[in-house]
Amino acid sequence: MSKHYWKQQQKGVGLPEIMVAMLLLGVAVIGFAGLQVRALSSTNDAMYRTQAIAIAQDFAERMALNPTAKATYLGTWNTAAVECETKNCTSVQMAQYDMFTIADLADVTLPKGKIAVMPCIERNNVCIYVSWNGTTPTQGSSAPHCTVPVDDTYVTNADCVKLETL
Repeated sequence: MSKHYWKQQQKGVGLPEIMVAMLLLGVAVIGFAGLQVRALSSTNDAMYRTQAIAIAQDFAERMALNPTAKATYLGTWNTAAVECETKNCTSVQMAQYDMFTIADLADVTLPKGKIAVMPCIERNNVCIYVSWNGTTPTQGSSAPHCTVPVDDTYVTNADCVKLETL
């Protein structure tokens, strides 16, 4: 039989075709892995934001229940433990207890979680800032601050939330 006859009878896939298919499959798998990592990062960010908003809302409710201690909430945060669960506390002691409890909750729930209460810019309300991942719950023009004091917008890539309350 001639050589030409065997070439016409060949069926199947050769090594170059298999190599190209494996290369395309490898690129697709790497792309899907990168997409999965990005989705996981976005999920974590959404979870932290949800937890931070819940912490800020909890603290806003505590402040609303103790309106006579508003100045204490706006003052310097002394997060020393105050026991108000089993004894009667004054409104100032209750505010200190709330501050200790919420600061501890932010620290435990969020990575490097912090909380602060400040007067809102150009308003009579109070703003509650909750931050994580090295962002500070403060006002400044760049990182690591949370918001810009001039226009009250978030600093680029800041990991924080702000809740305005009465």
